[in-house]
Amino acid sequence: MASKTDSLSGLEAPDRVHYATGVMLGAEDFQAEQDYHRGRLARALAHAAGYGTLAGLFVDHQGAQAATGDQPARDERLLVNPGLAIDRLGRLIEVPRPSCLRLAQWYAAQPASELAQAWHEAGGAWEESPAGVVLDLFIRFVACPRGKTPSFAGSAFDSFDSITAARLRDGFAIEPVLRKEAEPVQPSVPWDDVSPGDAESLRRALFAAWREGTENHRGEDAALEPLDEHVPGQDPSALLLARVLLPADAPVADQRPARRLDEPVKVRNELRNFVVPLAALTRWLDIPLTPPADSKFIEETTP
Repeated sequence: MASKTDSLSGLEAPDRVHYATGVMLGAEDFQAEQDYHRGRLARALAHAAGYGTLAGLFVDHQGAQAATGDQPARDERLLVNPGLAIDRLGRLIEVPRPSCLRLAQWYAAQPASELAQAWHEAGGAWEESPAGVVLDLFIRFVACPRGKTPSFAGSAFDSFDSITAARLRDGFAIEPVLRKEAEPVQPSVPWDDVSPGDAESLRRALFAAWREGTENHRGEDAALEPLDEHVPGQDPSALLLARVLLPADAPVADQRPARRLDEPVKVRNELRNFVVPLAALTRWLDIPLTPPADSKFIEETTP
């Protein structure tokens, strides 16, 4: 299923369509209507909630499994469990069912030189990490065309029986990125300039949160600034899900690092950014919202 460039990534201004009797409407007007409502919701989510994992999306490593009586054979894989996230533009990324990366096949398809650059000695990826190849797993929003419907030709090179997508589905893409840095970069921490309990630092951070021309202004000349964990050319709206270490021996000459399959693959899910729901936050802070059974409030309000 091919992806389509999402109109929100280049949205310049939140213009609403102005309807009037007798005005002829075209496809661009209906597109503007969608962009306005999607853009306002996305902007609200991006500023009020932030970006990161909202629920689920736990990344797990599963080894290869031979076929049994009632189970088919299974390749080694990294499994992204179902869940929901908010990307840096405020778009919802939903994974409705488990999605997997066939790890052995992916490893075999990578150039040996690339894998060699991503190999780190023991303790090089993080404290007490084994020697091996380090990669980050990202997820990003994609718009996926679905179905076909007849349409007018869009250009002189279109055929007479031109067709277009009937629907666009909000989808996602899972992308592994090899970490070739001498010291794998630590992911960015939002609001890292806010000191716990310091109201002044919070106010300063809120005043500085609006960065016109970067994250919060989208147009042809203003794109998202990459985060520390992004590599050159990567979609800066992509979200880090996990850092993965594949135990492997040091590369020899121009050969790919030989994996040590008898050692467990390390998956660090905790490095990602999270969006914490208010209900979960109040419970974590132990803020009581339900009065106890002997509360005077209950006695006074019970008819």
